[in-house]
Amino acid sequence: MLLFRNLFDIINIMYSMTHLFFICNYNIYYQEFKINVEEFSLMEDYGFLTLIPPAIAIFLCLITRRVLISLFLGVFAGSLIISGWNPLEGLIYSLDTLSSSISDTGHVHLLLFNLFMGSGFALMWRLGGSKALSEWAKTRLKSKRGVGIGAWLLGFVVFFSDYISIIIRGSIFRDVFTNARVSKEKLSYMIASTSGPIATFFISDWIAFQISMVKEGIEQAGITDVAPLTGYLQSIPLNIYCIFAVALVGIVAISRKDWGPMLKAERRAEETGEVSKKGSAPMMEMDKELGDVLENVKPRLITFILPLVVLIVVTLFGFYWTGHGDIEFQGSVAQYFVNILEKADAGKALLWGSFCMTLVGMILALVYKAMNLEAIMGTVIDGMKMMILACSILVLAWSVGAVMKDMGLAKFIVQLIGKSIPFPLIPPMLFLIGMLISFATGTSWGTMTILTPIAIPLVYRLTGDSLTAVMMSGVVFSGAIFGDNCSPISDTMVLSTIFSGANHMDHVVTQIPYSVECAAISFVLYFLYGIFNVKQNWTLIVLGIVLGIIALILITFALHRISSKKLDKAVQSA
Repeated sequence: MLLFRNLFDIINIMYSMTHLFFICNYNIYYQEFKINVEEFSLMEDYGFLTLIPPAIAIFLCLITRRVLISLFLGVFAGSLIISGWNPLEGLIYSLDTLSSSISDTGHVHLLLFNLFMGSGFALMWRLGGSKALSEWAKTRLKSKRGVGIGAWLLGFVVFFSDYISIIIRGSIFRDVFTNARVSKEKLSYMIASTSGPIATFFISDWIAFQISMVKEGIEQAGITDVAPLTGYLQSIPLNIYCIFAVALVGIVAISRKDWGPMLKAERRAEETGEVSKKGSAPMMEMDKELGDVLENVKPRLITFILPLVVLIVVTLFGFYWTGHGDIEFQGSVAQYFVNILEKADAGKALLWGSFCMTLVGMILALVYKAMNLEAIMGTVIDGMKMMILACSILVLAWSVGAVMKDMGLAKFIVQLIGKSIPFPLIPPMLFLIGMLISFATGTSWGTMTILTPIAIPLVYRLTGDSLTAVMMSGVVFSGAIFGDNCSPISDTMVLSTIFSGANHMDHVVTQIPYSVECAAISFVLYFLYGIFNVKQNWTLIVLGIVLGIIALILITFALHRISSKKLDKAVQSA
């Protein structure tokens, strides 16, 4: 525990030093570099008040464990400030913000995707597909180490969408982990920490979005000698947090060296068989929401595998169909498909895939004569009902982010950046700001949208090096995904909770220490990269990543030893 506290002390000291330097060099970045000045000038300067809405939402989530009311109060707090502290106008502003969040086309696609995924999964469940796959996995993965490694490695297979990765692995391993006496908190951590971070490195909706952000930053900076795809590829080695997050899951799965609240959860599961904390209700229980598996139908793997194959194929086709447009084949095949991904509408593709998945499930139910049409439609509606909570949290989380944008959170952050900041402080500074925004808003894509068009021009102006400037987008992506991995209002965290069967705040409390461990080592590396002016020295960058993974292993083992001793003392004293 002492080492755990020291970890936070180090972070606080580093943050204080960086913040003190910002204050000493205080100058308004957007006035100096003219980036997004028009947008910022339309906003009233709320200063530190911009931190109140996310602070209220996150604080109440942690204290009350009531996510919906906490998020709404966060939205209302921001609306109240914007409306000049008039309660009635604040309420109206809140409702208008919620309406806007729901009506956004991209958001509608994701909401419908979630609803159809719920329906498709409900059909799999009732037809026994999930049960068949779970039974198949139980016969092959019996040890605690085996189930952990299996959940980790499957994340590399289902790489093309973080949502689909969470749903598939949660569905497969929920009962497998229970059978092996591994806690629900552990499963939710493993699938949350290897969904977005893995998707950010492979062909997925994530890299399409990230390439578009790099392109926007390049255009803002006036860079002409680096293509967006090249810039994205160059940024990958500096996406250190994601590399460490995925590595730490593997380290924990193989070594079983948990620490902090997670070790306590694992001890409970192993000694008592209680895979969830006593008195903690899961965010959602499949049995209660969807009913039992049909007794008149033999569980078949095909009823799970075929809908998922259709989901994957149609989604990938959707990426191609919505992105190919007027793109002509030039250069390599890889370049051609990356260009398509850059233009693709990921939300629309996911919606098509989930709809076809549900349709196939309905057809299988009729083919096997498992249900009549009335029962099928009842199951479809039950599946949609199951996802209402997740959709509600998404809408409220988007609304918190919208209020943050209206209050000018980006402007406030930019005002802390001085024009004469030396390069060594740029990487850790961007990482910390990304962490702050993503944790406060719960959205990694929103954080990338805010920071990437600021970071690239900033570094380009300070260094005059276009490639180094574009590489800094990797640092932004790292900070953005930190919040996606541990914020209680993150959509990834919510879905991980639902499909692992865990209690949401138990998931948050056990996940945060691991995310902070990865973030702390990432911060140190960014600081060292800046001090030694590494920039494009790939040998030193790779060496730093290797040393960082070694540090992860050593720190994890040390924290496990300390946490174990503390738990043993607590048991003896009791």
